[in-house]
Amino acid sequence: MGLFRIKHNNFEEIFDTEWFDTMHPHEWEGEATGEGHNRLNDQGWENRYDYEASLIINLIKENPNIKNVLELGSGPGVLSQKIQEECKNLNYHLVDKPFAEQYFNDNNFKGTFFVKDLSCEFDTKDLLDKYDLVITNDFLEHVLNPSIIVQTIYKLTNKNSFYFISNPNWRMAHQWVYRGLFDFDNFIYFLYTHKFEMEGFYGSILKTPEYPKISSETLLPDENLNDWNHYMLFKQRK
Repeated sequence: MGLFRIKHNNFEEIFDTEWFDTMHPHEWEGEATGEGHNRLNDQGWENRYDYEASLIINLIKENPNIKNVLELGSGPGVLSQKIQEECKNLNYHLVDKPFAEQYFNDNNFKGTFFVKDLSCEFDTKDLLDKYDLVITNDFLEHVLNPSIIVQTIYKLTNKNSFYFISNPNWRMAHQWVYRGLFDFDNFIYFLYTHKFEMEGFYGSILKTPEYPKISSETLLPDENLNDWNHYMLFKQRK
């Protein structure tokens, strides 16, 4: 087992670098991970999906040109169902692993599911040429090559498209491949170098333990310092 330890003044963090969900074919298979689909039944996840869906539903209602939606790393598709329940005329495409598709099919979910391994590359075969909205909800931080993913998303969007991202706050001890890349300032810069600029920002209903602001969070409002996730809306920069 590859354990990576970081010692701080008063505590120690230990990370298991052997197991990153999105780099294993058995992601979303309960027997493999010990949680799989079971976490979807937690009330905390239900509340979070409700909140995230409300943000995206409001965006779609404010922008009726949004018809074609792509969600990458969608898991079994719970968020997508909440969105489609309110926005019934969407052409909604989801991309994730085989066991996520199995849950999607078993529950007769709406939308079109594509099985692709996005951990290192992004094969766009069978997808549309352009989407009006792309969603990556707690996804980019798990993949080995987020740059390839974002470059490809740029090609799949146009100047009127929206890109909705849920970016986890480092304070919640999430599972990252590249930890510092997803610090608030660094992440905005990363998207900017890939020709996206931020159009909107939303806080989270969940809170993290309290830690002081760090140098790579100068753009983060103090009231959002302990938000579990930072929800960001991007468009292609002019």
